[in-house]
Amino acid sequence: MFVGNQNGDEPEDAGARLGCVARFFAFVLLFLALTALAAAEDKTVYFHSATVEQGLHEGSITCIFCDVVVKGELHGDIVAIWGSVTVYGKARGDIVAVGGAVRVENGAEANHDIVVIGGQICTASAAASEKEGHVAFPWVHLPGQRSFGWRGIAGLLGFNVVCALLPTLLLRPRAVRSVAKASRRWFLTSVVGIVFVASYSYGLDALDEYMHASDLVAGIFSVIFLAILGIGIAGITYAMGDRLFPGLLLASLAAGVAILTALELVPYAGLLAMIVAIGWATGSALLSGLGFRGPRPPKSPRTTTELKLLS
Repeated sequence: MFVGNQNGDEPEDAGARLGCVARFFAFVLLFLALTALAAAEDKTVYFHSATVEQGLHEGSITCIFCDVVVKGELHGDIVAIWGSVTVYGKARGDIVAVGGAVRVENGAEANHDIVVIGGQICTASAAASEKEGHVAFPWVHLPGQRSFGWRGIAGLLGFNVVCALLPTLLLRPRAVRSVAKASRRWFLTSVVGIVFVASYSYGLDALDEYMHASDLVAGIFSVIFLAILGIGIAGITYAMGDRLFPGLLLASLAAGVAILTALELVPYAGLLAMIVAIGWATGSALLSGLGFRGPRPPKSPRTTTELKLLS
């Protein structure tokens, strides 16, 4: 009769388990080694500048809320989100700057595509700035970005002005006041708005990925969302400005637009202001029934005409 060990396991079972544990730790070590290798090739940086020093470097760089400076030679793509890219050396990959600018200094090389949203492509020569594959959208200013340009500020201000005036002209001032009244319940409207935006975004993604809807259908749903957002922005800007100019529609809208634009221009914090404004505005528009649900102006009493017969 065979007597087992103290734990009640046979030696063959114990050896098998030890082999499984060894294979598990070998897999973990292999995974960590591959992860370290990938991290060595691709670099992600947050909130502080990433500098590529002199010499040859391999791998891509992603910089979030920070800038990228290339002094050496980089074989890889560069992505700066809410940041800028400056090239003193050689960039051998695509460059994308969202919420910043791209500067290619004199003697530097950037031979691949450059895309800039919210800034400009600044190069030493005018011919290089017009190179095919270089695209810039300087009229866009992303809230919270650290670089400023008059065209981007004008574009952001113009967007808020259109969102405030267009619903006022199309839906009448009473509808805007109804949205402003609903916006007083700021916590409820913000929660409703954020949930709606998240669900709507998921629905648009499902239309494209699962239902393979055409670009026309996706465009129609995007316009519907922008209409809801615009009605909401008109309401919250009026609500903010009405505290300064009570009862004055145009003055309240102008003051509210100025306050909202100024908040969105604050570096870093402007992004949070935009997110809060989108949720607050969307929820206010929905809870007010796009301005059609709310107090109606009192009806004027009818005047009766009495006819007196003179004998």
